Amino acid sequence: MRILIGVAERGAPELLAELDRLVPLSGSELVLVHVIDNGARGEMDLARGRLLPRPMPKHRLRAIGDAERRAAEVALDEVATVAKSLGALPEALSAEGEPGRVVSRLAEERSCDLVAVAARVDREHERPGPHSVGHSARFVLDHSPRPVLLLRGPVAIT
Repeated sequence: MRILIGVAERGAPELLAELDRLVPLSGSELVLVHVIDNGARGEMDLARGRLLPRPMPKHRLRAIGDAERRAAEVALDEVATVAKSLGALPEALSAEGEPGRVVSRLAEERSCDLVAVAARVDREHERPGPHSVGHSARFVLDHSPRPVLLLRGPVAIT
């Protein structure tokens, strides 16, 4: 079985543990994907332009991008280690773009059997409902060409 899992900067090991409880991961191919939402940097620059007379310096935007890429690498390394300990065969990918779109596209391109997404990490005590799912997970739920498993609890997805 090939499962695509969106990996956020926190919560991915817990996501794997919960997923392994439901769908034993031993022997499964896992496509671990962290997507850097580069739209946020552009929105931040636009908001700054409205408040201050000049846009954010290019070196600051580059520094933000570099920090995001380092955080993605750390998160992917951590979750790949956990995946191996569960007997899975992980492949770690980092991408940039709109997370929901990238995850949905990669699920199709990689011929995944399942996509695992989680409800919002910052709202673990919120009752199930439309606001308990973040915009990226919502996009995947609505648009993925592959079956999607929504996990609830203190875990994170893109």
